[in-house]
Amino acid sequence: MQKNDGMNYAPVSQGKLSPVCGPNDFLFAVIGLDHGHIFAMCNGLLEAGGTLTKVYDRDLEKIAAFIQRYPQAVRAESEDEILEEAPCRLVASAIKPCDRAALGIRVMDSGKHFFADKPGMLTFDELEAVKLACARTDRKYAIYFGERLHVEGAVFAQQLIEQGVIGRVVHVTILAPHRLNKGTRPSWFFEKDQNGGIITDLGSHQVEQFLA
Repeated sequence: MQKNDGMNYAPVSQGKLSPVCGPNDFLFAVIGLDHGHIFAMCNGLLEAGGTLTKVYDRDLEKIAAFIQRYPQAVRAESEDEILEEAPCRLVASAIKPCDRAALGIRVMDSGKHFFADKPGMLTFDELEAVKLACARTDRKYAIYFGERLHVEGAVFAQQLIEQGVIGRVVHVTILAPHRLNKGTRPSWFFEKDQNGGIITDLGSHQVEQFLA
């Protein structure tokens, strides 16, 4: 896997793992394989001790590729099969951005937490709907921002700031160039109503890092 392939870059930990739960203590499933970030998301969950159970997507070729990488995953016949599975505690998803909020609300209404690729939603209406669903269900709607969570330099910088090593931060500059790789990106990536536009897609990383 090439590191310059942003659609499919899926880092794995090179050091000693420190799982926070044991086998079968935290079951999770996957719905939606539109973006390759799902591999990085699953890697992180598995390294934390999570147990992957099932996967669902309408595209059987994507499911086959996913199961080849994660043979422990069982193909679900439908979204409902996963939502109705009581032991499952979280659903991870890299479905198209325009579909994430609606799926996340369905997941939380089923009693499960939701872990979405960024951007987690595209409109203020979706944001308000998600906030209401979180309050109504007492479930979490988490969003994967790989440029902080899966970048050692960003993690280290945050640690230095929190420890007060570099003093009070008054200005931050983040450089995060991305290759276009138009030939490997799906058509929806270039449709603003489906992906939110380049500012939403990439700028959300930087805003999240500033807030962190």
